[in-house]
Amino acid sequence: MGGSFDSGHFHGTSGSPQRPLDLGQEPGYGIGGHVDGIVPQPASPTARDTLMSEATTDTTRSIINELYREGSGIGDGGTADAIRHELATGELVGGRSHIRKGRERLRQIERILRRNPDHPDRELLERLANDLRDALGGN
Repeated sequence: MGGSFDSGHFHGTSGSPQRPLDLGQEPGYGIGGHVDGIVPQPASPTARDTLMSEATTDTTRSIINELYREGSGIGDGGTADAIRHELATGELVGGRSHIRKGRERLRQIERILRRNPDHPDRELLERLANDLRDALGGN
C-alpha cells in the first residue's frame, strides 16, 4: 500500500502521505464530522500554565496561583500586567487595585530567595520578581 517517490514521479495509492485519503464523507464535513474539515485545536497554554509546568515546589506553584488568574482578559493574566494596565489607564482590573497585591507578592518572593539562596525554582522566582518590579516601577 502507501506510496513512494521514484525519480521525482509519484507512485502511490490513496491514503499515502503525499495524497490524502478520500473518506467519502458528506460534502462539507471532514475528518471526525467537523464542518468543512476544520478540527478545533486545543487552546494554547496560558502564561499561568507554562509557569506552573516549570515550577518544582509547592511554594512556587502557590505564588504563581496568586499572581495568575485563569480567564483574565488583561495581558497575560498576571498581576504585573494588571498593574501595568491600572497605571497606564487609571482603570482597576476586576474592580480592584493590584498594586498592593504586587508589592506583597514581590516581598514574599524576595524573602524566599534571601532565606534559601539555592531554591530549586530560583530562576523562575527571579523572573516573577523582575516582572513585578518592572510593573511597579516606583510605585
